[in-house]
Amino acid sequence: MTVPVLVLAPPRFIGPLGVMRSLRPFGARVYALSHESISIANSSRFCAGTFAIGRDGRPLGQSEAEIVSGLLGAAERLGPGAVLIAGSDEWSVFVSAHAAALAPAFRFPVVDLTLIDALASKAGLNALATQHGLPTPRIAVPADRDEVERLAAELEFPVMLKPILSRPGRQGLTLVREPAALLPAYREMDDDGNILCQEFIPGTDQDVWIFNGYFDAESNCLAAFTGQKIRQHPAHQGLCAFGVSRQNQEVIEITVDFLKRVGYRGVVDIGYRYDRRDGRYKVLDINPRLGGAFRIFVDRNGLDVVRAMYLDLTGGSVPPVVPHDGRKWMLEAGELLAYRHYKRDEGLTLRSWLRSLHGLAEGATWSPTDPRPFANAMRILVADTFAGRRAAATRSSRLHARQAPAPGHPGSRP
Repeated sequence: MTVPVLVLAPPRFIGPLGVMRSLRPFGARVYALSHESISIANSSRFCAGTFAIGRDGRPLGQSEAEIVSGLLGAAERLGPGAVLIAGSDEWSVFVSAHAAALAPAFRFPVVDLTLIDALASKAGLNALATQHGLPTPRIAVPADRDEVERLAAELEFPVMLKPILSRPGRQGLTLVREPAALLPAYREMDDDGNILCQEFIPGTDQDVWIFNGYFDAESNCLAAFTGQKIRQHPAHQGLCAFGVSRQNQEVIEITVDFLKRVGYRGVVDIGYRYDRRDGRYKVLDINPRLGGAFRIFVDRNGLDVVRAMYLDLTGGSVPPVVPHDGRKWMLEAGELLAYRHYKRDEGLTLRSWLRSLHGLAEGATWSPTDPRPFANAMRILVADTFAGRRAAATRSSRLHARQAPAPGHPGSRP
């Protein structure tokens, strides 16, 4: 009898869908959390069922004790020893914080909460990476807007503004090119106290590398993959919209060494950028959980990080990775938006774009035998597009209203 799986993630995250499709050949039944808004993964024919825990796929809306109770109730229905997978930073922190209560009911890699907190925070990651000699961009963490104004006179521009802790709806990045734009950009992010300034590393999208791996209970790496972002959304500084698997032994070695020394266990998703100025790969972020783009990395025998974890946690043997360099993967909604931006900014032609898709192995949501997740992803794309246009029109109207001359002003009409 196969062991069931419960994946914890919000409705728009595509990781749970990847888990459902990845583990289908194993016969594993994969469950998710119930969602109030349009859900990509829960619409899949391979979703075995859902549990109403937290609020809209997040550990919110209930007390922590109630959420733990809900998870334990799910474990009773699934049977002892179900595999528990955290699909967001929030759930990764929550599961680690309540590991003592959850471990008797679920199988999952137990990671020290202090380490999870450090890795999930970009400020904490910077301190930990610096301590262990892992190259990382310089950062500054302003306490308030007054300090942002002071930093504008001290920092070397351009700089990146990033959330210290990423949350659904709070994952945006902003490139600030000049000192005068720093405070307005900080205000626009509207997340005071959770924003840091990070050194900008120049380069192209091909300088951005992804590491996905799985580390066992002894922090041994049982599966390691790397790849590159071909296009991102937003352009040049966002999620992987179109990526390719390419093994980079240097990135693998520095990552495995670092995570072994800090005692990490489980699936991990890491972003690096190659700095041509000094020839080093610098870590940008470490997600101590399942990454949305993990299906870029499928070896020639079908192994990915989810299968590696499932095999390890259920007593199976994890085979060595047989790299599949050149495997291409697409986040369809993100790639449609990315094409528009790269066409506008870099002159990407339709012909060149279509040629780049040659050899595409897998889409994040599309499957001819499981089309509903793709349909829901497109529904979300259309809704977001119209919402964005309405918001832009509202901002434009307010700007014109502020700029219009007051009655009696020489520039006003009689």
